[in-house]
Amino acid sequence: MQKVVVAPRFGLGPELLARLRETAEVVVVDDGSPAALLRELADAAALLVAIEPRITAALLDAAPRLRHVARQGVGVDIVDVRAATSRGIVVTNVPDVTSDSVAEFCLTLLLGLAKNLVRCDRAVKGGRWADRLALIQDNCELAGKTHGIVGLGRIGSRVAARCRAFGMQVLYHKRHRDLACEAATGAAYCSLETLLSASDSISLHLPLTDQTRNLIDTPQFALMKPTVLIVNHSRGTIVNEEALVRALREGQIGGYGTDVYAQEPPDTTAELFSFPNVVASPHLGGGNRDTRSRGNRVVVEEVIRVLAGQRPLYPVNPEVLEKRAP
Repeated sequence: MQKVVVAPRFGLGPELLARLRETAEVVVVDDGSPAALLRELADAAALLVAIEPRITAALLDAAPRLRHVARQGVGVDIVDVRAATSRGIVVTNVPDVTSDSVAEFCLTLLLGLAKNLVRCDRAVKGGRWADRLALIQDNCELAGKTHGIVGLGRIGSRVAARCRAFGMQVLYHKRHRDLACEAATGAAYCSLETLLSASDSISLHLPLTDQTRNLIDTPQFALMKPTVLIVNHSRGTIVNEEALVRALREGQIGGYGTDVYAQEPPDTTAELFSFPNVVASPHLGGGNRDTRSRGNRVVVEEVIRVLAGQRPLYPVNPEVLEKRAP
């Protein structure tokens, strides 16, 4: 039987583990040390990975029999896809299982900022009932406001629909205009500069690439309204965190909600976390018991397909499969 390695902290449940073991020898690596994983990868055909470790060229070199890297989630920035492709290794992801959950969590962060939910909770639990007067002054409503979406894909389009249900106008920007999505969501296309200057709230839903790294930087913050609420549901380095801290410190923006960070886990002593108008969560926007179960099932079935010589449903680098075809 071919060998499948499950990376640490993947969280594959007993039912799916049994399903995978019907067709493969499965090793679940519990030891978080790099050496433990490398040892098991030496003769592995497939690797299941969540958000760590990073799948580098060096790691792939230590796995000469590897044919498949199955990513639990949408983003594949932790995988050196180019290195995998050059070695004939197919990379798959789970593109749509978490879209609704991430969109819901995006609105949760946005509402948390608009209604200062964290501050409200701390005021009551801390016996500071009088804080309600300041909170009433700082709270705002979303109805009638304009929300800007950067990256109108599977998640962004769902955020658009939810914002419209809240009575918001929706602007969006992406590399290519999407007329079908505009018709479905009521979102209006515009340039990034127009979106940043016109929006009362902004959410980010785009992959990390060389072009999107530090997409939101000092010049972009300067375009925004001083009351704008920003939610980052993409990757931490799409926002320049140093510029973000300056914008918060100088009152250039109204608040920042994020599920992602330049460094994960982040340094909790960093100035970013000293601002009362920053709401933070530990990179779990799409993670819950419902999506985890569905996503893991997709991953397991993808691995079984590839091991059987079949085409996976969600290849990130399909060119590898074309080379394999007889």
